[in-house]
Order: sequence, then structure tokens, then C-alpha cells
Amino acid sequence: MAIKVAHHNNKLPDFSNTFSWGLQVSEFSEMFFVTGHADCNVDFVTQHPKDPVAQTRLILEQMKQFVEQANFSLDDVVRTDWTFVNEVTDDEFSAIAKLWEDYLVDVAVKPATGTLRYVQRLGMPDMMVEYEMMLAR
Repeated sequence: MAIKVAHHNNKLPDFSNTFSWGLQVSEFSEMFFVTGHADCNVDFVTQHPKDPVAQTRLILEQMKQFVEQANFSLDDVVRTDWTFVNEVTDDEFSAIAKLWEDYLVDVAVKPATGTLRYVQRLGMPDMMVEYEMMLAR
């Protein structure tokens, strides 16, 4: 199992309930990269069109199952990346951040988070959010 040490930057806001500003990872033997997951089923249908909060809820559950099928766990997450379309509102962002906080509540050492990206559009017109993870153990 990887050794993870979280680092806080006291010149930035405290988001330690959701992510670390820096994460030192050592003594790991495997990495697992989870590419961008979005609300898109096998038929390319978005199940929650234009609802980034519901999309996030669905994606997080799917990613958890995917990670566990690969014999990893959320405790192995060392980095996440978030991509939103420009239409995601401040209130929706707050609700999404709360979903992530709840998602990672039992993770002792919170992952680092990459740059939050806002883009014109994602792969399908109704998609509003997409997430990636990097895991190490």
C-alpha cells in the first residue's frame, strides 16, 4: 500500500475535507489511471441531461464500482481532475463539491486535485461534467 502524506498550503483556502493542496506519495508498486468518466451509457445516451449534480452523483458511483472491479479502493486515489462546461453555475459547483466531500469522507488522506477546467462542451451535447482519477498502491 502506498504511503501518502497530505500537504496544506496555508496561503490558500482549507479544502482538507475534500482534497489536499499537495500529496506526497511513496512506496507504491502500482498505479491505475481512470480516464474521463461522464454521464454516458453504452448507447451514448446521457441519463441526466443538463443536470451536472445528478451527472456527478451517477459518475461517482460508476467510478467507485470501476475502481473496485480493478481491485483498488477510494483510499488509493491520489489525484482527481474535474472538467465542467461553462454553464455549470456557482450553486451547482457547491452541490458538486459537497458530493465529492461525501464521496471521500472515509478516505483518511485526501487526494490532490488537478486544475478545474471549464470548457465549451464535452463529448456529448448534454454532458456537463467529466472526472478523472489517478490511484496508487
